[in-house]
Amino acid sequence: MLTEKETEIIEGCRKGDKESQKSLYLTYGPLIKGICVRYTDDLQEGEDLFHDIFIFILTHFEHFNSITTLGGWIRTITINKCIDYLRHKKLKDAIPMSSLDYDFNDAGLHDYDGIPMSELQAFIQQLPINQRTAFNLYVIDDIRQEEIANRMQMTQNNVSTLISRARATLRKRIDEYWDQEEKNEQKYEKQPDRGTP
Repeated sequence: MLTEKETEIIEGCRKGDKESQKSLYLTYGPLIKGICVRYTDDLQEGEDLFHDIFIFILTHFEHFNSITTLGGWIRTITINKCIDYLRHKKLKDAIPMSSLDYDFNDAGLHDYDGIPMSELQAFIQQLPINQRTAFNLYVIDDIRQEEIANRMQMTQNNVSTLISRARATLRKRIDEYWDQEEKNEQKYEKQPDRGTP
């Protein structure tokens, strides 16, 4: 069910009301921008895609139906547009799609307490484009593998392999992060205390 604020934004944007458009930008801009940056190679590319998608949303309110929430509708459009953008750019990785002998369970990725969010986002951004897209859709956006396969125009086995590879790479990056942190800590502890006479 729509909130009063959502209803005001929708009706106002349908009429071209500037205040409603500003409210839409302030309320949902961070959601759209966050998704765009996750799916693209760099911040500038994400910013450009964000502006394109925001304009698309502003000009397509006649397609909104009140069965869904405004945030859900915007999120779905943004994800679909990001996938379309990547497909249009034809940024496909030449990854062999053989099955992996790597057992990586769902809980495995959640051993990241204490890692700055910027580091985690950087790890995800460094994944090859197909792995990053499949990982974002499945783990972060909680979309079923069957639907991901349809959106990415590949088999479900290929999607599963991409997700497994992404998780394996992220696990390695997280382990490397903690190893480096431990080395830094040991190095710090070995330094003589110059404060004692």
